Amino acid sequence: MPSSIWFIVSNELAERFCFYGINSILALYMTSHMHFTDAKAASWQSMFKSGAYFFPVLGAVISDAFWGKFRTIATFSMIYAAGCVSLALLGSTEAALAASLFFVGLGTGGIKPCVSTNVGDQFTAKNQHLIEKAFSWFYLAINIGSSVSIFLCPVLLDDPNYGPKWAFGMPAVMMVAATAVFVSGKSKYAAVPPAGKKWIEEIRSPRTVKLIFSLIGIYFFVSIFWMLWDQSNGNTWTLQASSVLMDKSLFGLYTLKGAQVQVVNGLFILVLAPAFSYGVYPFVAKFTAVTPLRKIGTGLFVTAGSFGIIAWIESQLMAGNHVSVWWQILAYGVLTAGEVLVSITALEFSYKQAPLTIKSFIMSLFLLSTSFGNLVIAKVNDWMQRPLKAQTITAGEETWVTLEGVNEFVTGQKIDLTGDTGLTRTKIDEHGKTVTEKLEGTFLVAQVDGARVRLMDNNDRKPVATTGTFDTVKGKVSTYWLVGPMYFLFFIGVMVFFGIIFIFAAMMYKEQTHVRDASAA
Repeated sequence: MPSSIWFIVSNELAERFCFYGINSILALYMTSHMHFTDAKAASWQSMFKSGAYFFPVLGAVISDAFWGKFRTIATFSMIYAAGCVSLALLGSTEAALAASLFFVGLGTGGIKPCVSTNVGDQFTAKNQHLIEKAFSWFYLAINIGSSVSIFLCPVLLDDPNYGPKWAFGMPAVMMVAATAVFVSGKSKYAAVPPAGKKWIEEIRSPRTVKLIFSLIGIYFFVSIFWMLWDQSNGNTWTLQASSVLMDKSLFGLYTLKGAQVQVVNGLFILVLAPAFSYGVYPFVAKFTAVTPLRKIGTGLFVTAGSFGIIAWIESQLMAGNHVSVWWQILAYGVLTAGEVLVSITALEFSYKQAPLTIKSFIMSLFLLSTSFGNLVIAKVNDWMQRPLKAQTITAGEETWVTLEGVNEFVTGQKIDLTGDTGLTRTKIDEHGKTVTEKLEGTFLVAQVDGARVRLMDNNDRKPVATTGTFDTVKGKVSTYWLVGPMYFLFFIGVMVFFGIIFIFAAMMYKEQTHVRDASAA
C-alpha cells in the first residue's frame, strides 16, 4: 500500500469530522434555535448538501484542466475553513447562516472529487488489485470521523456551557487540522499533472461524450439512493428520533440524544464494509457473477426496506405510542447494507470507468447524483406544504387553532406556524430555565374539537402555553400533504419504481477499466 494513502486517509477522517459534525446538528439547530419549521429545516439542509455535492464540478474542472489536485485541494480547503469559522461565530441569522453554508458547501465541494480520485492516482497497473482495499480504508476513515463528530456535536449543542458556537466551532478546528495533514504529505503523493488543452479535447472526444452519457444514466439511479439515504443523516430521521416518544435508552446505561442515533450508521459501516468485501461477495461469487452494477441494483431495494421500518415508526409516534430506539437502529442497519452495496461500489466504479485525464471530472458527475438527490428532498419538502386558513388562534395555558377543513386532521399531524403571529409562548427548556419566545415552528395536533385543534409541542408533546393576539394578516398556518408515514412511503414508492427500471438500464451498460501504467509509478 503506498505510504501516501495514509496521509490522504488521515486528512479525510478530519475533514469528514467537520462536514458531518455540521450536518448532524444543522436541522436541529434550525428548528430549536432559529425556530424553522420541520419542512423548512429539512429543505435548507438538503439545499446545503445539494450545493456541497454540486460544486465538485467546479473543483474537478479546475483540478483536471488547470491546477492539479494538490493546489485545488489546498485552495478550496481554505475557503472551507473560513466558512466553518463564519458559521460558528456569525450563523445566528438567516442571512449569515445562508452565507456561511454557501462557503462551506463551496469548499467541501471543491475538494471532494479531487480527494477521492487522489486515492486512485496512487496506484498503477502493478498494484491496482489494492485499489478496492484502499477505497475501503478511505471509506472507513470517513465513517470514523463522522461517527465521532455525530456523537460529540449534539452534546456540545445542548450544553449551555458550549452551545452552537462550540458545536460548530469544533468542526472548524478539525478542518484546519485536515488542511495541515494534507499539506504535510505533499512530497509523498504520486501526482497526475493537469491536462490543460488535452483535457478539453478529451471531454469533447466521441468516446468521452459517450462515456459521460452512459454514466449519467447510471448516476441518475444512484441519485435515487441518495434521495433516501441523506434523510437519515441529520435530516428527517433525526427529527423523528428527537420525539419524546422514542425511548433512546441503551440497556439502561446511556440515553442517546436524537441527533446521536445516526452515529450507528458509521459503526455499521465498520462492520459491514469488510463483511461484504471478505465474506458476502466471495460467497455469492460462488454462484453468480458479482458485478458493480448488480451490487448497486440490489442496494436500491435494500435501501427501500429501511424506509419501511421508518414509516412504521412514524405511524406509531403519530398515534402517541412509545417506540424503542432499537427499531430505528435496525433501520440504520438495513440502510447501511444498502450503502455498502451502492455508495462504496459506485465510488470505485466511477474511478475505474474514467480515463486518466478526466478522473476528477467523472468523479464530480458521480457526486452530482448526491446533489440531485438532495435537491429532490428539498423540493418535496417545499411542495408538500399545504397552506391553511386560520380564523383565529386562542391563547392560554392551552393553544387552540380554529381552521377550515378540521375534519381532515388526525392526532399527531404537523401544524406549522410562521410569520409574525403576534403570539409568544412560554416553556421550560431542557436545562430547567423558563424561556419566552415567538410562537413559530412546527407543532402537533393534540386534539380535534369541532372546528378547532389543540396544539402540543413537536418534541415533548406537552401543551403549548401562549399569550397575545393572533395576527391574521402576518401570521401563517400550514400543514403537509404527506401526513406522517405517508411521507416515507412516498419515497419507498419512488425507489422501487426506479429500482425496477435500473435492472434494464444496467444490462445495457458496457464496463471498462482505466488505471495508470506501472511505468508511471
